[in-house]
Amino acid sequence: MSYFDENTLTTVQDLQKNLSYPPSTAHKPELLKEEEEILEFYKGWARCLNRDFLDDSESGKPFYKIDEVVTFDLFGFTGRGAFKEHFEETFPYFANAKVDFKDLEVFATSKTSGYATMVQRLRGKSKDNKEFEMIYRITGVLSKENGVWKWVHEHVSFPVNMATREADFTSSIDPKKAFSF
Repeated sequence: MSYFDENTLTTVQDLQKNLSYPPSTAHKPELLKEEEEILEFYKGWARCLNRDFLDDSESGKPFYKIDEVVTFDLFGFTGRGAFKEHFEETFPYFANAKVDFKDLEVFATSKTSGYATMVQRLRGKSKDNKEFEMIYRITGVLSKENGVWKWVHEHVSFPVNMATREADFTSSIDPKKAFSF
C-alpha cells in the first residue's frame, strides 16, 4: 500500500479506495463535508511539516488546541495544560522531516468533532543531524471551533513484539507473530 502526502491526498472517497482494508461502516453521508474538512486539515499539517517546519517549528502550533491537548506519544504521556512545553521541547527535533500517511481514514462524528486513524511515516534529519525514519500508528481526535479544526488528543504507538519486548519502529510486526511467547 502506498503512502500519501499533501500533494497526493485527494478526497475522502479516494482515501477509502486506497485503504488496505474495507472502509468503516461508521461514515455518515450527512457528515461528508466535515470529513473533507478533516482531510484538508491533514493536508495542511503535511504541508506545514514538509515545507514550513524547518524554518519555523512554531508554524505547527495552530494545528493543536494547545491548552486542551492530551497526548500518548513517542515520548510518553502529556497531560492537559502541559502540551505547549512538550511541543517546544520535542517538535523542533523533527524540523527537517517529511511526513506521509498510509491507511488514513477520517471520521466526522458530528459537525464539530471527529477523528482519524492512520500509519504515519516520518523521515529526515534530526536537529543534531542524525538521519531517522519512523513508521508508527496514530489516532488523532479533533474538535472544530469557530470553523477551525484542531487536535485535542493524539495517541501514537509502535507495535511491540511481546516475546522480545522490543518496539518495532517500522510498524511491520505481524500481530499474530508478535504475540507468540
